[in-house]
Amino acid sequence: MDWTPVLRSKYSSSKVKYHLSYLLLTLIYWNVVIRIAIFVRVLGNKGDNIEGILTRGMEFVAGEVLLSSVVVSIFGILSWYVRRFVYPVLIRKYHIRRLAILVIFMDAIVFFGFAVMLGFAHYLVDRQLSPMEAFHALGRFLFNPTILFFLIVLSIGSYVNQLLYTLFHQIGFAKLGRVMMGYYQKPREENLIFMFLDLRSSTTFAEKLGHQKYSDFIQDCFRMLSEPLLLTYGRVYQYVGDEVVVTWNANKKDNFKKAVDFFFLYKSELERHREYFEQRYGLMPIFTASINSGRVMAAQVGEIKSELAFHGDVLNTAARIQKQCKKYGEEIIVTKEFAEHMNVDSNGYEVQFIDRTILAGKSNEVELYGVNVKLDIQLR
Repeated sequence: MDWTPVLRSKYSSSKVKYHLSYLLLTLIYWNVVIRIAIFVRVLGNKGDNIEGILTRGMEFVAGEVLLSSVVVSIFGILSWYVRRFVYPVLIRKYHIRRLAILVIFMDAIVFFGFAVMLGFAHYLVDRQLSPMEAFHALGRFLFNPTILFFLIVLSIGSYVNQLLYTLFHQIGFAKLGRVMMGYYQKPREENLIFMFLDLRSSTTFAEKLGHQKYSDFIQDCFRMLSEPLLLTYGRVYQYVGDEVVVTWNANKKDNFKKAVDFFFLYKSELERHREYFEQRYGLMPIFTASINSGRVMAAQVGEIKSELAFHGDVLNTAARIQKQCKKYGEEIIVTKEFAEHMNVDSNGYEVQFIDRTILAGKSNEVELYGVNVKLDIQLR
């Protein structure tokens, strides 16, 4: 029974919520940027009389707040769509590097396309020109001071937008604010779930593919983490070679099941691209996971290339039990602490005791549990 479509449908609302949230933030961002630009333009006037400073287009933005917000929001929607759905496809298809200048260029194309439509509508409706006359008049419209002013604003705003987008995805929206406020300069205790996701037979794969193609292979594997992370609200803590460490907030009880859901969603994502991997690399990636949960210390470490780091035995244990997956032939191995939470809400999964063992560098025994999909799974 292929149960992954059911699992995906269960998380479909999370995907929609993410896209709508990102769209809303994009619309707010561009409206704020445009208002600030107009304010700075007026603020830069040396005299008391501001008449004549603003062009008709700028006066429209400053005076017709509601209508201009609609116009700016339409541009925001187009920009959001290109960034979210067109840009990633171009990156994957043509192996283009993710450059900020490319993002600015694509926003500029959207801007000029939108400006052409506005200009054409302006000459047809307001000036009552024929379509041919409107077409010939577009040159004056596109290269007037208003368009050039907003093009400069767009270039700066697009760069800042890409910078914020990168920071949000690398650190997380909530943690970014805390990092910027210096919250983690003093170590803080946090309750987290840690998953160590590791590529099986990585040494063999690296030897067979060579370092350059193996790097492409790993990048393709990690690129497919995006949707499972998005659906389960996971956060990447670190990429270490062919291993990735993912975290969830352990204070939210449903995140224990989401962590396991993430693994099987990722497994199905790789399976959906089996043909691609086998044709390009002659290999099919298989990952195993170890999971632990508990309290750790979070701190902002380093002065040069500062980053948010987590310290504690929870991570050490999770890292060490990863090596037990191969020994016991399990896809997922979890600790007793994590398994106890899975037993509370184990819908769709069965948690089975594997063994007690003393891990390298530890003096006390650790109980290991395997997590598998129930044969008669019925996901709500």
